Amino acid sequence: MSVTLKPKILFVGYGHLAKSLASNSFLKNFKIDSINSKSRIYSLNRKKIIKKLNHPYKYVFLLVRPNLFNLRGTEFNKYIDSKTIIVSCMAGVTINRIQQIINSKNIIRIMPNVMAKQNASHTYVYSKNKKLINSTFHKILKSFGTYHISSKEDEINIATALYGSGPAFIAFLVNAFLAASKIVSPNSRVNERDVIHLFKNVISINDSSLKLEKFVQSIASKKGTTQAGVHFLKSQNLKKIMYTTLYRAYKRAKEISIEK
Repeated sequence: MSVTLKPKILFVGYGHLAKSLASNSFLKNFKIDSINSKSRIYSLNRKKIIKKLNHPYKYVFLLVRPNLFNLRGTEFNKYIDSKTIIVSCMAGVTINRIQQIINSKNIIRIMPNVMAKQNASHTYVYSKNKKLINSTFHKILKSFGTYHISSKEDEINIATALYGSGPAFIAFLVNAFLAASKIVSPNSRVNERDVIHLFKNVISINDSSLKLEKFVQSIASKKGTTQAGVHFLKSQNLKKIMYTTLYRAYKRAKEISIEK
């Protein structure tokens, strides 16, 4: 009876995103090592420090900051061979730029988010060589959640703003709503969990922009309390604020792509 060996993966960098990618299904199907900035090698499957790298690796994930890659990226060549597939999770760093620093054309760019560990990321994927996105790589992507194969590399910059940074923007908005609810009712205890469930419940029954718009209209009766609040939100041009937030994140990803 033959035993199927788990494909081996190396994480170069072991920060917050790297830890978030280590979902149970990812660890179940792959053998994953990581190496951090202090050259400490750690087996994610065995949850222990190991003495040496487990060459050769089928995939090497670049999980370092773009500025560090620009400074020390050539050092990463020692982790790859001619068959290794590079998977870049770096915001803004183009495939052409990676090729200038690392001696490989086997490069895939992905933009997941920190909810991958809960299988709740929506990941954008781009590669010049579509053959690299094979059944094995689809299995990796499924371990993070849902995913989209992009036809243009710039879509990764858009995904960086929307899906990579987006969870932080949403969390900031929810937290602002929580803080405001406590200020407006100082003499009563606002249960944070109830307010967070309010957000979850509204989204769960309104899964499109049209449904959300109708939902607002159904509550905002003429000269009522909801209409008073909605009118104020409109007067503050909340849509423009959100657009500017996303655009600035997108613009920063574009700026990173030309930084050396």
